[in-house]
Amino acid sequence: MFVTSAIVRHGLIPCSPYKPTAAFTIRVLEFYRVSHNRCPHFSVHAFIKTLCDLHSSPFKAYLCRQFGIAYDLYLRIRAGADERVQIALKRNTPDWRLQNVCPPCTYELEDEPKLEFRMLYTVDGNDSLKRIIRREEPPPVTGNDEDIPAQPILGASSESTDTRDIGTGIYLTNEQVDQWSKETIQALCPAYNEEVADNNPCAERWRNMRTALTAKMWGVFQETGLFLALCRHGFVLLLADMVRSGEL
Repeated sequence: MFVTSAIVRHGLIPCSPYKPTAAFTIRVLEFYRVSHNRCPHFSVHAFIKTLCDLHSSPFKAYLCRQFGIAYDLYLRIRAGADERVQIALKRNTPDWRLQNVCPPCTYELEDEPKLEFRMLYTVDGNDSLKRIIRREEPPPVTGNDEDIPAQPILGASSESTDTRDIGTGIYLTNEQVDQWSKETIQALCPAYNEEVADNNPCAERWRNMRTALTAKMWGVFQETGLFLALCRHGFVLLLADMVRSGEL
């Protein structure tokens, strides 16, 4: 048996796979998970400082890194356990949750009269969850004034690659959303263009769909918010992360 598995059996999550020297209790990790879900602004940095104050210990920056490693491992263990439970219950199909998320809307009795509208739901987005993309310094422009481009040159992205998987059933992937991108729609419907949209009497009312407005955010924000679908009983049906698209 590995040392790490023995530590986990005692209710601790280690910070390294071999010869760990530090670990966090599962109760502490679960407490932060629930607290962070309730208040997303509650950062790891603030939580570690709180633990240090409770234990009358000086704060060290490396503790945040150790806690982040243990917390990611803890979330992965929870996701793996939940996945096994769903498989055992035969609830692991991609659309099972959507078909059973709301008992009043999705549960039907035998010989139940058919309603004119089987389900009522609403979809809307928000722009309050913006996240600015971090970039490196762009290369210096040399030459005459004629060589300077009209548009600013953006540096390469300095974002860390996130390989975590949020699972299936509630979040739409980027690939699913990209099939409805502006370029794809124009390829499928060549007759559609901006002039036709501008002549539409409703176009001025829906300013969030105008390209001129959304284009200004693309070079700054990596994420501009979430699109949320709710049934009339308040259950979350689907979520779509608006990645560099606004409400387009």
